[in-house]
Order: sequence, then structure tokens, then C-alpha cells
Amino acid sequence: MDPEGFARHIRFQTYIPPAGLAPFIRHFWTLSWNRASREPYISEQVLHRPYVDVYVSRPDSGIQCAFRDKRDYVASDDGRIIGARLLPGAFRAFWSESLAGLHNGTLALRQVFPEADASFVEGVLALEDDAAAGALADLIQARRPQPDPNIALINEILAAIDSDGLQTVGDVAQWIGKSERWLQKLFQDYVGIGIKWQLQRNKLLDAAKSIRDSDNPSWADLAYDLGYSSQQHFISDFKRVLGRTPGQYKREVSSNKGAQV
Repeated sequence: MDPEGFARHIRFQTYIPPAGLAPFIRHFWTLSWNRASREPYISEQVLHRPYVDVYVSRPDSGIQCAFRDKRDYVASDDGRIIGARLLPGAFRAFWSESLAGLHNGTLALRQVFPEADASFVEGVLALEDDAAAGALADLIQARRPQPDPNIALINEILAAIDSDGLQTVGDVAQWIGKSERWLQKLFQDYVGIGIKWQLQRNKLLDAAKSIRDSDNPSWADLAYDLGYSSQQHFISDFKRVLGRTPGQYKREVSSNKGAQV
């Protein structure tokens, strides 16, 4: 929600997955911060894709399933997290059941990776960031995930939504040559969140970026460009998902630009 503020307060690095995990992992990542002598930093986040993250940290480790709504993360004292961001749908390579109902929840790490006990976690956190990401990659690779054409298809669909400007479930169904019912079931089983969520999320995050980049954004023009039937409908959706109106968001982002670490 505030990329500039996040970059000032949090050290964030990403690492390319090994070739064997490329069909399943977007990237490995590390987060670290030092707020021991400063106020806690609160990062407001809205997921732009239905990702699942496998992570290792103190005091807890787990598997964060895709979350639908805005979430607040608090960075206080000193902290460090090592994680792997799975591609949308790729968690089905490790979870044999439908993902429907798993969104907004966290699974225990050992529920999927039984060998990831306290000793494993301590060993990973004792390593430098790149080596820690490698140890997490070894843990995931040991499960020997198998390629699944549905995972690749889901990511092709998400890429097409971005590149081809698809705005409705009907548009996507026509593009892929399947029924809307088939498409909805695919996303519920493999992603746990319906495709309508993705289509709306794209609109609202495009709007948030436009608001950040514009000195004087027009809500009416934004609503029209994003396909909303009215300015009020756009404002209502924006507030429901991002937690404030477009005007409030613009004022907060503008004031944060001048904030000090």
C-alpha cells in the first residue's frame, strides 16, 4: 500500500528458484528489520495475486495461504523471515485436496513438511540470507513436486488478464475456450479464491498505483478507465478492499513521502 515507506523501513531481497522448482516457485525472499530503538512499523498490504508463502521465522513458521483482504504486518524490535512465494495454484503440488476454504489462514509448517522441526528452523535462521533461501529450497525440493498442467494454465490465465485487458469471467472463459463454471471450479480447487476476486483486485491495484503516481487524480476518470458504472461504485469498492477512500489513500501516501525512518 505504501511501497516507498516499506522500502525505507524493511530490508527485502528476492532470490531466483533453482530450475527444478521454477514451475512452482515465483521467488524466494528474505525480510529483515531493526526497530529496537524506534517505534514499530506497520505495513499495510493487499495481495495482488493469490499467492501462498512458505516461511521460517522466530517465533513461528508456517504456510500463509492466500488472503483476500487487507492485512497489517507489524515490524517491531529486530526480526527476520525467510520465505518462498509459490506461484498461484502451485500449492496443489504439495496439498492433495481442494484449496477452497484455506484462504486467509495459516497452516503449520510441519503439516506439509514434517521434517521442518525446531532444529531445522534454527539451522536455517543461522545462515546468511542466500544460504537460508537455499536451505528452504532443499526442503521444498525434497517433496519432489510433480508438474501439473493446471498450474501452468492458471498462470497463463493471470498473465492474459494483465496483457489482454480481460475484465470479466466471461472474457476469460472465451479467451481460454472453457465454460465459466469450469473456470470457477479450477480456481476454487487450485487457488482457493474465485477468479472474480482477481479481476477486481487488478482494477483496484491499478487504481492505487494511479493515485500514487498522479499529483491530482480524478476519481471520475479513474472509475471510467477501470470500467466502473459510477464514481461512487468505484469509491465504495476501493474503501471496502483497501480500507479507506481514494482521497484518504492519496493524502496518506503523500504525507508518508516526507516521513523519516
